[in-house]
Amino acid sequence: MHRRDNGQPIRDAMATAGLSIERLAEKTKQADPAGYGIKPSTIGHMVSTGPSGRDRFEDRSCDLVARALEEPIDKLFTDATA
Repeated sequence: MHRRDNGQPIRDAMATAGLSIERLAEKTKQADPAGYGIKPSTIGHMVSTGPSGRDRFEDRSCDLVARALEEPIDKLFTDATA
């Protein structure tokens, strides 16, 4: 999946929830049935507007971030085939 609008919806949702990158990473562990979550560095790539920003992410990572932020996944990410 691809992040929407260069990660702005993720940054907005994080700000609304009062979450840092590290705290969001912790929340993804709670949202993950396996308990692993995703690394803070991956979230950093999702929200970065600089050279470390990436556009494409694993579906699992996108799902965990959306669940941790309690946002619909299609508000934060888009399917490249859609």
